[in-house]
Amino acid sequence: MKIVIAIDSYKGTISSPNAANAIKEGICEYLTTVNADVKIFPMADGGEGTLDAVLAFEENASLCKTTAKDCLMRDSIIPFIIIKRDNSLSAVVEMASIAGLAQMKKNELDIMRATTFGVGQCIKTAMDKGARTIYLGIGGSATNDAGIGMMQALGAKFLDECNNDIAPGAAQIGNIRDIDLCGIDKRICATRFVSVSDVKNPFYGPNGATRVYGPQKGATPKQVECIDKMFEKFSGIVFSNTGIDLQNIKGSGAGGGIGGGAAAFLNSEFKTGADWLIEYSKIEQDIADADLVITGEGRTDEQTFNDKLPMRIGAICKKYDKYAIAISGGRTIGKYDMKNHGIEAIYALTDYYDIDRAMNDTHACLINATAKICEEVFSRC
Repeated sequence: MKIVIAIDSYKGTISSPNAANAIKEGICEYLTTVNADVKIFPMADGGEGTLDAVLAFEENASLCKTTAKDCLMRDSIIPFIIIKRDNSLSAVVEMASIAGLAQMKKNELDIMRATTFGVGQCIKTAMDKGARTIYLGIGGSATNDAGIGMMQALGAKFLDECNNDIAPGAAQIGNIRDIDLCGIDKRICATRFVSVSDVKNPFYGPNGATRVYGPQKGATPKQVECIDKMFEKFSGIVFSNTGIDLQNIKGSGAGGGIGGGAAAFLNSEFKTGADWLIEYSKIEQDIADADLVITGEGRTDEQTFNDKLPMRIGAICKKYDKYAIAISGGRTIGKYDMKNHGIEAIYALTDYYDIDRAMNDTHACLINATAKICEEVFSRC
């Protein structure tokens, strides 16, 4: 019997590799007399946990560290990944580990100062090591600077009316009058960039980067209004310099606008976290050979239908007529609401435990819940 586990982290409680291993342990606890081949594919959405997911299934990945600035321009030790495949090097840079919300205390949040400068420094280090494909996980950011800091670290200048480069952060975006790319790192032209995120918001406006995500990064209503207007103005300057209309790029609002900055100045492609890891891990063939597929995420809800991981895994399972279930931390939709999308049933830890126990003892709860779920699932499939 072959079982494939493709699961995202339960953010704030358990990483995707640990969640996958807990589910595997629960399966083995139930199938004591059956020799099951359980294959694990930890997944991520481009935010916190992306590095962990890649390291868990990519045998050619090496964890590296460099010194770079965090979002408040403090020196920090930053992890990133170098991957050697077929005599070529690629890198994975995780914004959440450089300028992420999870790294900040609530009283440190400062959306006007927060910068992506360290992301640019990490990209530069990856290129120094020879990486010519760089995957940018841009979820989970504490920044809202449109990627300006990243590009300043890579040699770009964003000039005010006196031809001075503005300070890093969002505060002076409205003072930008011109963009000077003459000093940009020449290796960028020879490097492929891929921005990885599940966020599809436009650059500005009611559904844009600032109005939707600014408040969770500490922005006051007045700051939200101010930055959104600056983004609209900056978008026009980018268009006049590059011919690229940021507002028409799906996902340009991701990562506080770094999705737009990467598209405009790095010629970055855009992939959802689920699609990227599905493609990169080559999981489809394993699903095609599986008897059971298990996916899941922190919370399965209406947002899941926007191409989140269970939807993408479900589509593959439907293609090959495979039995699949989801085991998530919680759910706000019905147990069988994804049946038409290839997921036979959605189980949640909160179906078995109160929320405090599920969040504070997630690993043990996941093992025990999986064993109970197996009893029901194996009587059906």
